[in-house]
Amino acid sequence: MSDPTELLRWWHQHQAQMLLQETDFLRNGVLQEIIAIRRRLEVSCPLRPTAEHPACEPHLADLSRLYSLLENFCDRLQSPFSPDSLPLALQHTLQPWQERLHLQTRFPATWQPEPLEQTQLLVLLMKALLPILAETAPALQATTLSLSEANHLKTLVLTGQYAPVLEPALTTRIEQTVQPFLDTFCLFTEAISEVMFQTEGFFLKLRWHSPSATPESDYPHADPSP
Repeated sequence: MSDPTELLRWWHQHQAQMLLQETDFLRNGVLQEIIAIRRRLEVSCPLRPTAEHPACEPHLADLSRLYSLLENFCDRLQSPFSPDSLPLALQHTLQPWQERLHLQTRFPATWQPEPLEQTQLLVLLMKALLPILAETAPALQATTLSLSEANHLKTLVLTGQYAPVLEPALTTRIEQTVQPFLDTFCLFTEAISEVMFQTEGFFLKLRWHSPSATPESDYPHADPSP
């Protein structure tokens, strides 16, 4: 394999698959073992604690905290929806930021499956960009992320509206953050990307073709919140 583009694609595929394997191990191995330990502890807990056999509640609480920490760590490594659905993976990534960014999403009910490395790139793009938008003044007044598909042409659009105006320093930071992800995605898919800035906001658009033979995913695109 001597083509630099194919080597880069292989590397992203390899990284995405390795993350998938590691998060599967944590979710289906370590987390399930914590659940089993908790159940065994609950069964063995004394009904009437004594000095010799103290109450189990503190240990159960510790196990619950450990479970939550590991579950959040898994989600930070890779969205549980990445292998199945780009809309769900994006929705899962956006959740912590939706209120602060006044973020609205417009996703279709069904979506053709994406290669894992492409979904991962778009998720990483959002993970890199959203904290900047949320934590850098001025505050966003409204943000919209949409996905659409027509005639096997897929489109992702992200818009942000500011009041007062979008500062030049933030414009530069946004552009420097998103461009490497967009360039890599375009390299893999022959996509077309566009990033535009105006005084009152920004506009990001990404368009790429999907193979007509790929079946649509039946994965339900409901809100992934628990």
